[in-house]
Amino acid sequence: MALDSIFEQNKKYEKSFIIRLLEKARKDYPDSISFIDDLISKLQTNSTYRLILREELENTFGKINFVSYLVDSGIHVEDNLFSLFRKKIMDSVLPDIEDNNELTSVVNELFYNSKNLASLRIIPRDRWKKFFEVLYQDIPEDQFKKNTANIQNQLLQAISILTVRITGGFSDKEMMRYSSEVNYLDNSFSKLSMQISNIIESPQAGFDMLEIKESISKCKHTLNDILTQKDYKGISLKVAAKLNRLQQQLARLQTILNSYNDLKIHGVISFYSLATKKWTEFYAPKNFMTNQLSSTVYLITFLVTYHNGKTGEKYITQTAKEYNKMFWTACGGGFIVSFLCFIKTGIGNIPDTSPLFKAFFYSINYAVGFCAIYLTHMTLATKQPSMTAARLAQSLVPKSGSDLNIKDFTTLFAQLVRSQMIAFLGNVVAGFVVSFGIFYLLNTVLGFEVLKYSKAYHFWEEVVTMDWHIFYFGGIAGTFLFLSGLISGMTINSQRFNNIPERVYNHPILKKTFSVRKRRRISNWVEKNMGGIVGNVAFGFMMGCAFLLGDFTGFPFDIRHITFAAGNFAMGIGGMGYHFDVGPIIIGFIAIFMIGWCNFLVSFTLSLLMAMRSNNIPFYKIFTMISHTIKAFFRNPLPFFIPPLWTKRKEEV
Repeated sequence: MALDSIFEQNKKYEKSFIIRLLEKARKDYPDSISFIDDLISKLQTNSTYRLILREELENTFGKINFVSYLVDSGIHVEDNLFSLFRKKIMDSVLPDIEDNNELTSVVNELFYNSKNLASLRIIPRDRWKKFFEVLYQDIPEDQFKKNTANIQNQLLQAISILTVRITGGFSDKEMMRYSSEVNYLDNSFSKLSMQISNIIESPQAGFDMLEIKESISKCKHTLNDILTQKDYKGISLKVAAKLNRLQQQLARLQTILNSYNDLKIHGVISFYSLATKKWTEFYAPKNFMTNQLSSTVYLITFLVTYHNGKTGEKYITQTAKEYNKMFWTACGGGFIVSFLCFIKTGIGNIPDTSPLFKAFFYSINYAVGFCAIYLTHMTLATKQPSMTAARLAQSLVPKSGSDLNIKDFTTLFAQLVRSQMIAFLGNVVAGFVVSFGIFYLLNTVLGFEVLKYSKAYHFWEEVVTMDWHIFYFGGIAGTFLFLSGLISGMTINSQRFNNIPERVYNHPILKKTFSVRKRRRISNWVEKNMGGIVGNVAFGFMMGCAFLLGDFTGFPFDIRHITFAAGNFAMGIGGMGYHFDVGPIIIGFIAIFMIGWCNFLVSFTLSLLMAMRSNNIPFYKIFTMISHTIKAFFRNPLPFFIPPLWTKRKEEV
């Protein structure tokens, strides 16, 4: 009786008859399949119900234009996020006028409640076919011919528009640089265009659907080739967006061609069932900001993670030799940071200076120091996660089948953890000892007042008391580490796309100044180090300017890094008269290592989520990864702390 009330009172409501049917399906049925089965049963036994529903469908969809819906809905636009966001605001203030004759307008109304769409998508095609067969059972086949011509015409329009957009998109100058074909007419996109032209020009003639599918498949293969070329040619965000759009358009073209072919071969009823099932998948909410943002995030991660993954390999120790090397390079990093701590303190001691002045020179100090660590091949603890996460995510991609490669991930994660711990130790030991030595030299031997007692007490107190702010600030530093890795990866990609090393090599001034050999050395140096330098400079300025945001807003906002915390702790002990109470010192070092883990966990988590997104790994899979890693740790914790000492490389977990 649930459906009877709707059919019997269909003229008494302002709401659309179809919308009320969808609401009834959601509210009064356990699922939409039960609803469609009940509806089919009612229509089979009641000709009045069939007449009512046919009239409603005819009034809603009879003279509708669906070309725009087919070629645009759900396909990401090439507008940048800012213009899309601006349009979204404008449409909120002054809503756009919709054409009621467009299918897009109708589906926006029908699926305003997203649950309606979800309900329809569950229904299988065979049910839809049965529904339309019953609905039109008492209608002669000849009556369908009136609609068939219009449907065919609109499908051909959509096919033509999509083909033009696809071939035009691929013929862009930035896209053609990746093409291996010397003759444009020989590429897969040009051949696809010719095949579609034949269909458009002779719509009554038959065509080989398998041949069309093969051509579309070759086009997709061409796009995949471009994705592989990005590893050595680079790729811009604009090109990546075009690739994403072309892939969507090719998939859409194939679906529409299937619909057109089904209409010609199997008739209108079969077409209706296919269109109802497949076309609902095209729908995306108006402006679909969330999808567009998600797509943009994906493109950025796509550009970055390969390069970071390759860079990250050197930060994961596998052998005892690599493990020992990591310790000594970390000591070198701690040595350099010790001097940065004193330089920063000296800048802070300059009287009558503005916060902006201090922020600028703090940033320069950090940037120069981080670049020095990078160029001397030393190690700054916590700098690795933003790089290594990409490598770990790549290890998850299954070699075969559909299951994630959890075992390889766990092995690499164990290697990363021990690499991080030994880097922590090297940074902290060198940072503390060297800072203490410098303080003793300047303060006791040479008689300089390095810092006031109040400042020294602050350095000492915040770690000894384990003030929660230092762990919160450690998380902020971890976020900056993640962002610097992102910037570094994008810089590497950009320089490859824009061919910066070759431009440097062929620079007119350098040609006049240096020999061919020296110019090649300079260009190789730029190629190797440009990304790292830009990332480190960016990290330096983020670290140096962080306190300004806190001062401006009054909100607690600053940074703490494990290595700098160790250096400042040493200065605090010296400035307080060399307090060597064992208890506070032990607590202080525990707090310092906890700051390090805050740096690490935030940076690593953000980087891993980004890398998972780039490799199309669902976020919920992270719980499986955590579970497997914990089990592996309790089963054999040793690989998480030290490398295998008896082999060069060994499967450890």
